[in-house]
Amino acid sequence: VSSQDVCLTIEWRLISPEDRMVYVYERSKNESPSRDHVYRGRAEMTEDPLTTKDLSLTLKDLHLTDSGVYTCTVYNKDGHMLLQRVVTLSVRGECNKASVLLPFKITDLLQDIKVEWKHQNIIVHVYQNSQNQSLLMDEDYKGRTEMNEEPLKNKDLSLTLKGLQLSDRGGYTCTVYNKDGSILLQKVVTLSVRGECNSCLQRWWR
Repeated sequence: VSSQDVCLTIEWRLISPEDRMVYVYERSKNESPSRDHVYRGRAEMTEDPLTTKDLSLTLKDLHLTDSGVYTCTVYNKDGHMLLQRVVTLSVRGECNKASVLLPFKITDLLQDIKVEWKHQNIIVHVYQNSQNQSLLMDEDYKGRTEMNEEPLKNKDLSLTLKGLQLSDRGGYTCTVYNKDGSILLQKVVTLSVRGECNSCLQRWWR
């Protein structure tokens, strides 16, 4: 983009598998950018993109339905197209609003136990004494993990991980200890995160 005087509108649109307006920046207007309701609160551009010449779009809290073909189109004041770029976004994995379930169901278990989820030796979640032990969890995972209510009664030690990031991928180990600290059960679940699930559309154009 060579001149902010001739470029007045930047339009990001999902064109396949369906047509949706993702984000529109209009230099001549001070009102909030227009977009499809699906993207409100999730799509943003840098402040004053025509001055910085950075037309990148950030799309947050990815859904599986965000996969598809996107176009960024730049128009002049008369509505004629100046530039256009096409980008394909692929969101894969068991993502549901950028969350994933790490499954671990059991058949029988004693009540006086400790359940510990780890990712690469980092403590992700701890359940002990009939409650979650947030003080034992790593700071990066606080507020992003949860287990089912009454996991021992329901015999379901599965963990939900929210706000997925590329750094979340890898092996997760769930270990069940008895009151003496001996291992009763252990399971490893591998999580694959493909695409930047937190800010997938950044730096498409600069």
